[in-house]
Amino acid sequence: MVAGTTGSGKSELLISWCLSLAMQYSPDDLHFVFLDFKGGSTFNALEHLPHTVGNVCDLDLFHAIRALNAIEQELVRREALVSAERVSRFDQLVRPPARLVVVIDEFHALRDRLPDYMQRLNRLASLGRSLGMHLIVCTQYPMGQVHADMKANISLSICLRVTDQMQSNELIGIRDAALIPPSIPGAAYCNDGQHTTPFLCSAVRDVNRLVRNIGTAARFHACKRPDLLFSEPLTQHATQSDLSIPSNQSWHNVPFALADDGVLVYTAILDVSQQNIAIIGAYGSGKTNLLLHCARWLYDTGCANIRFTRKTEHGMVTDDGKPLPSHKRTIWIVDYADEALNPFSSAPEANELREALVNPNITVIAAVEKPISALLDRCPTRVAFPCGERSNDLMLGIPGAILDGFAADDYTLPGRGVLMQQAKACPIQCVEFQGF
Repeated sequence: MVAGTTGSGKSELLISWCLSLAMQYSPDDLHFVFLDFKGGSTFNALEHLPHTVGNVCDLDLFHAIRALNAIEQELVRREALVSAERVSRFDQLVRPPARLVVVIDEFHALRDRLPDYMQRLNRLASLGRSLGMHLIVCTQYPMGQVHADMKANISLSICLRVTDQMQSNELIGIRDAALIPPSIPGAAYCNDGQHTTPFLCSAVRDVNRLVRNIGTAARFHACKRPDLLFSEPLTQHATQSDLSIPSNQSWHNVPFALADDGVLVYTAILDVSQQNIAIIGAYGSGKTNLLLHCARWLYDTGCANIRFTRKTEHGMVTDDGKPLPSHKRTIWIVDYADEALNPFSSAPEANELREALVNPNITVIAAVEKPISALLDRCPTRVAFPCGERSNDLMLGIPGAILDGFAADDYTLPGRGVLMQQAKACPIQCVEFQGF
């Protein structure tokens, strides 16, 4: 724990400390996650270190929540690794992961703005050390701001200048940090549990230059840049170029959106090889855009017979394409399928659509404005575009926890929906249709 009042040199100490670690250990052995709750400027330069796997600030709370979720997932992953190899510490693993240092500036602001997530950091302080995960928290007010469980697991305390003797006593056991004059920023006392030692931290003269030199050294030693521990939240717009599509992608796995599991954003796919798919949403939500994108992908692969039914001023019109006997599967894409799925409908395509839904050789991708049981009962995979009316959205099968993460603007954003398949649900942003 690092404590000190404004102007005492806390941020400079953190930067010097992290740069010293980065110079001593390679990106293969050490990773950083930075959380800045002082406006986002403290760790801007350190974000470019080859060791950095995440950097967020309080200007984007959703991003900060993703970071805390990712840290919790990493803790659980390392617990599983240690358990699987039947060892007690991560450094006893055959191939231990890099040590992870989580650095939080202005911890009291994090506690005030995200109080529900403090238990995760308490777990990190309690269990992290044996799993190679370490926590550095920096605050102006050590008294009353740090939970007792976390404080019990803090082995190193650094106190720069504070405004009263009680704060100094709380952190390092002596009052001396309150006697540091304002004219000496960087002066501090360090308590390691046995001794209290005074020291003076000097600011790094050229942080950017040192970061560049560390990056050059990492490239010289062929250190691979680590993957980010978490990504930014979903963007408001997505195109085909935003998707990660392997060169050997199967024709029936249609990449159609960016999906968000709360930590990472990845490419979502619709598997059209076996099961029917329901697309549910109001007019203008992005249903037709999604259907056209799927049709374009399937037409380009040329591995199935494609039928496309759409609504015109003259009624429903179906384009059968060029069916080939060699293709064993037919993909029938139906836009505005509400009328055809009405049990009292006399439309010519109504009976044919009902039969297709139970035909094992046909995959139906149908778009409707309202949930229809005749469709949903036959569609284990669904894409729903929430409308903002919570009761209606819950009826679509969207979990309440996902709706809680939707901002007001998300409900009016075309293409922002929820993918539900294999008993899982996640928010998505569908790609914009690029045309045939």
